[in-house]
Amino acid sequence: MSENDEMFVVELESVDRELEVDGNGAIETFEVRFNCARPNCSLEVHVTFDVKDVTTLEVVPRAMAEMRRAFAALAEQSAGWGGSTPAA
Repeated sequence: MSENDEMFVVELESVDRELEVDGNGAIETFEVRFNCARPNCSLEVHVTFDVKDVTTLEVVPRAMAEMRRAFAALAEQSAGWGGSTPAA
């Protein structure tokens, strides 16, 4: 198996600006969706930011950074689940 056999193809699916109005007022968010796939495995990742916390130009880079942080935490959390482990 080559090094690239385990790599995911990550594609930006969409960036939406959403407005939700409830009894407490309006909440405006950016929702960024990524599709991550490799043979026999695919997933969709949603990253959401309050519009007040990020500028339009920062949305995708910040979402990518947040997705990386989430995957790093997931890798650490699942490291002892068994099965084959990557070579050091």
